[in-house]
Amino acid sequence: MALARSYTLAAVMLVATAAVQAAETPLGNERAEIEARIEALNAELAELNRQLEALPEESVVPVDLEEQAARAEAAQRRQLEEESTRNPLAITAHRRNYLLPFSYNRNPDTDNFAAVANGSDPNDFEVKYQFSVKVNILEDIFGNQGDLHFAYTQRSWWQAYNADASSPFRETNYEPEMFLSFDNDWRFLGWTNANNRIAFNHQSNGQSGDLSRSWNRLYLESVFLRGDWAISIAPHWRVPESTEDDDNPDIHRYMGYGDITVARRFADDAEASLMVRGNPEAGNMGAQADYSWPLFGNIRGYVQYYHGYGESLIDYDQRNQRLSLGFSLNPLFSGSRSVR
Repeated sequence: MALARSYTLAAVMLVATAAVQAAETPLGNERAEIEARIEALNAELAELNRQLEALPEESVVPVDLEEQAARAEAAQRRQLEEESTRNPLAITAHRRNYLLPFSYNRNPDTDNFAAVANGSDPNDFEVKYQFSVKVNILEDIFGNQGDLHFAYTQRSWWQAYNADASSPFRETNYEPEMFLSFDNDWRFLGWTNANNRIAFNHQSNGQSGDLSRSWNRLYLESVFLRGDWAISIAPHWRVPESTEDDDNPDIHRYMGYGDITVARRFADDAEASLMVRGNPEAGNMGAQADYSWPLFGNIRGYVQYYHGYGESLIDYDQRNQRLSLGFSLNPLFSGSRSVR
């Protein structure tokens, strides 16, 4: 028994020694330095915000003070992402992550659903959700700029309340992408170009035959910030496909050539955004309005309304009117530096 206790004590001491040595490694020191820089940036940003709030409402905010605040916020975001990439278990949000248990579509696509569910009709109510994450692969490719990321986004429309059709997934869109991200602090007319992103993007719905939808795109996304406002401009170019391999040759007539999103953050941490896409020349447009507000912890209430074409791949050429209610897990202005 005494010998067993001795072995146990020796094992505990070895584990404790290893833990101390790990804490003293360069990685541990680097993590501590990053956390210290984040704390210093938080203090700097808080002081700049205090100075801005102390100015009279009718006064003109000094340009240099606005620039300092914008740069401090950009540096803070970068430090937070650098810290998260050093934790192999951390999941970094890419776009919005949400679950909408109550999603009503006024005009569901009956024909395509009949092919999925053996002739059954779709239910007007379904569940919609989006899962979106990214991982940093390489940092500072061009000097101290240019981070390479891999990202994955999945959107699903689930006929959870359609027991007659065995509650199938009506549609799922899979969207892997690789992108180079560049932080920036260039200013124009009071707006700060905070980030630019160059990406190769693939979208498909995993179906075959007449239900198959897919395309590849190159896009450039630029995010501009001004106070509580943000604008994302994301034009894209479709990678050409051969006629026999193209599942949706007219998709550009409905999805257009890019997305434009305008977003605003309010004093109570609520957020609203409006995204517009489509092809004005063909008269086929789509728009999505979003509003979220804090509930508890990281959970936010979330309302989404989509009107027009291009909500999903299976019915990109179908005009939808959808109202959804549920929850989101990350605010619009956090981490990803994307407001889409």
